[in-house]
Amino acid sequence: MIKGLYSAASGMMLGLARMDVLANNLANVNTCGFKKDVVVSTAFPDMLISRLEKKENGEAGSYQQIGKLGTGACVGLQTSDFTQGNMKRTDNPLDIALANASYFVVETANGERFTRNGQFKLDGTGLLTDLSGNPVMDVNDEQIVVEGDFQVDKQGNVFVNGEEFTTLKIVSFADQTNTMTKLGGSLWQSSTAYTEDANPQVLQNYVEDSNVNAVSEMIELIKATRSYESLQKIVQAQDESLATVIEKVGTAR
Repeated sequence: MIKGLYSAASGMMLGLARMDVLANNLANVNTCGFKKDVVVSTAFPDMLISRLEKKENGEAGSYQQIGKLGTGACVGLQTSDFTQGNMKRTDNPLDIALANASYFVVETANGERFTRNGQFKLDGTGLLTDLSGNPVMDVNDEQIVVEGDFQVDKQGNVFVNGEEFTTLKIVSFADQTNTMTKLGGSLWQSSTAYTEDANPQVLQNYVEDSNVNAVSEMIELIKATRSYESLQKIVQAQDESLATVIEKVGTAR
C-alpha cells in the first residue's frame, strides 16, 4: 500500500514537471527563434518480488519468484528541440533570420551569449541590439553602430548606405543538444567552443517563428493534466485505505 502511494506520488511530480514545460512552450509560441523544451521520463529500478514457501511440516521452504514491481517514474532528461521554425516575412530591415542552425552573438554583462531571435533594433545612438538591449557583435568582436540605410546580405555582411561596413558574427556548435543551455530572454550559452559560420544563410526582412505547435502542445498539456488528476485520485484512495487499516488495527482487541 505504501509502495502504491510512492509510485503514484512520483508520477504526479513527473506530471507537474511536464505541465510546467508545456505551459512555458505555449507561453512562448509567438517568441521568435524560441525552441520548445521536451521532458523525457525514466522509470525507477524495478523491485523483484518473491514469496517464501512453506513445507508441509510448517518449516520455511525455498523462495519462489513472483515477478517485478514498478516503483515509479521521474524526469530523466529535459532537453530542447532544435528543429527550425518557419520563416516569416516582416519587411522590417532590422529583422534578420538564420536559415540554418547558427546563432547570432550578443554581448551581455556576463559575456558572450547566443540567440536565434533576430528581431533587432537601433537605440538612440544607432547601436544595433537585441530586444533586451544587448549589443549585437561583429566578426571583430565590436559593437555595430548604424548611421544610415541598413542592409545585410546572405553571408551576414552589413552594408550602410550601400557600402560594406562590417560582418555579423554568426557561429555554430558541433552538438547543440548536449551543450546548449537556455538562459531566458531568447539567450543561450554553451559549454563548448563555437566555430564561426562561413555560410550562415542570412535572411533580412524575415524572422524565425517559434517551433512550438500550439495545438499539439495543448493536447499534450490536457493529457498531462488528466494523468495528474488520475494519479491524485489513486493517492486519495490509497490514503483512505491506509486510514481504514490503521483504524481497524487500532480498535482490534
